[in-house]
Amino acid sequence: MAMAASRTARTVNLLTLSLSISISVLFSANLLVAAAPTSDSVKEACAKSPDPTFCAAFLAAIPESGTADARGLAELAIRAAAKIGAELGTAARTQLNVVTVKGAQWQCMDSCVADVEEAVSHLDVDRGKATTAMEDAKFNDARDYIEAGEKDGLAWNCDLCREGLPAPVKTGLLPKGNEFEKVMGVTGALIKRAAGSAAPAPAPAPSSIRREI
Repeated sequence: MAMAASRTARTVNLLTLSLSISISVLFSANLLVAAAPTSDSVKEACAKSPDPTFCAAFLAAIPESGTADARGLAELAIRAAAKIGAELGTAARTQLNVVTVKGAQWQCMDSCVADVEEAVSHLDVDRGKATTAMEDAKFNDARDYIEAGEKDGLAWNCDLCREGLPAPVKTGLLPKGNEFEKVMGVTGALIKRAAGSAAPAPAPAPSSIRREI
């Protein structure tokens, strides 16, 4: 019995550490920012985001951001979030699938990864095809999903899965202030900014009214 418990603990620890390493390497690669200066348009776009510094670094890593308008920046963020989320989900799912003892921690991580995968299903507007102009319907789907998640208090991180783990593993499970959650926060802010900067719809033409005399 003790040996089984020990094996379970070792499995959970190995899963946790593997996820931590995979996620840390993943985000370090995706969010590595060149020494190029941040454009004024990017600084302005990030001013009202949850984390302006992170937002600026996130967009600066995307070459097209320097010349994009508000809608363009939101589209770039959606596509980047989809890519980061997909890589995160794949890395985590790979680790989960090799675990044979599926206890509470596995179930916690499985649920968390499922949330990331659902987010990607709404953000992956290109579905693996060549990048084209983003259709309004796809843009709106991403917008509606993120807004609904924010209203429901959905957190795109796995911090809750730390509970019950030894301190060294708990602190290493995921970086504090999970990067994917930050990316989703930035994306939501840029989408709202794009919606706010859209040109207002033209007023309807006055209808012909027959005046009774």
